[in-house]
Amino acid sequence: MKVSVVIPAYNAERWLPETLESVAAQNMDDMEVIIVDDGSTDGTAAYVERQWPQFKLTRTANQGVSHARNLGTSLATGDFVQHLDADDVLMPGKISRQAQLLAAEPDVDVVYSNWQRLKQRADGEFERGDRVERTIASVNADPQLAFFSTMWCPTGAYLYRREFLSKAGEWKAWLPVVQDARFAWDCARAGARWSHDPHIGVLYRQHREGSISTRSRLAFLKDCWANTRDMEGIWNAEGSLQGERREAVLNTCRSLARSFYEADRILFEEVHAHLLELDPCFRPEGVLFPLLSSLLGYRNAEGIALCCRRLKRRLGKS
Repeated sequence: MKVSVVIPAYNAERWLPETLESVAAQNMDDMEVIIVDDGSTDGTAAYVERQWPQFKLTRTANQGVSHARNLGTSLATGDFVQHLDADDVLMPGKISRQAQLLAAEPDVDVVYSNWQRLKQRADGEFERGDRVERTIASVNADPQLAFFSTMWCPTGAYLYRREFLSKAGEWKAWLPVVQDARFAWDCARAGARWSHDPHIGVLYRQHREGSISTRSRLAFLKDCWANTRDMEGIWNAEGSLQGERREAVLNTCRSLARSFYEADRILFEEVHAHLLELDPCFRPEGVLFPLLSSLLGYRNAEGIALCCRRLKRRLGKS
């Protein structure tokens, strides 16, 4: 059984030594490593060529992480595919353990493991943080709903049966921020059969400056809104936008409306209008907030809520 490890890399020279060491240390007899240099402007490609000539390096113009993953996957020849971000670290034995599980259970399409954060300290060094140990079923019995809501793992936590990936489709290049969460949902929608590996499989590096989702909250929110509308449209076309799925969409739109009120009023109006389309009797949740909304109007109530949140932030910093 052969495993293909696909690593998209953009200006990742600083992180690749530890990441590639963790890949090379996997006890796999038959493993190919495909590194897609996504138009880096640092020494990423030169480092790989110099230190890891046994790995396959492909260079491309900068087109984003999803394009790099899709390209790497198209080049993979293994029975199983391991995606890995260029700054994350695989734990010893992760790939072989999951590959053995896939080989022993032909009905399983995807194995996913627990994972642990690598948190950056004030001095710039990293230390292990909290462990995340949960299953899809513990979030929701419906895998699509689980990944629509709060179920998330780093890309390195998964190992896929390569023949299944064609059913899941490509990583969504039009979602620059939440493409990893969306790909897991696409796997669920494609009918993936999952198996949970209870070991810590990957260390997920969490930088102090944050990921894209924290560096640019508005970009993250816009991605969430675009993703929500797309998944809602798919469920609606399939005739499955009802019950718990419809409520999940409503809850997400409620949350996005509140966030957009602070971040982008035009998008707030767009989400609010959609909420009324979904539920003409829409009322905000809470105890006092619905009353304020009834008395002053929803927009004014959101304005008061925003002032309260900002006051709490100031008090928390003082």
